[in-house]
Amino acid sequence: MFSDFVVTIAGRSITITSHDILMISASLFLSLVFWAAVYFSRKRIVVLKKSSGTDQVTLELSRIADALERIANRPADRAIAAAMRRQQETEVLAGRREPLGARYSFLGR
Repeated sequence: MFSDFVVTIAGRSITITSHDILMISASLFLSLVFWAAVYFSRKRIVVLKKSSGTDQVTLELSRIADALERIANRPADRAIAAAMRRQQETEVLAGRREPLGARYSFLGR
């Protein structure tokens, strides 16, 4: 009833019986059934009921998202230049240093 198959791998002979093939195919089939049961099972869904706390969190998150979008849409060099201008103005107003005129670049332009 059981027939033997001889497989040679890297110079070694391995004998595989039909019982081995039956056990391997049964374990693969059971693994596939288990994977399908887990994969297609109903997902857990969390539902938050409307309350003042969730409304406040929603408001704060939307404000943060709007601020991040404004920052992302503005080019970085304009933001840096504006920050440097504000810093120089506060230093001039504080009397720490004299206002600077036009600065020269390293290339002499």
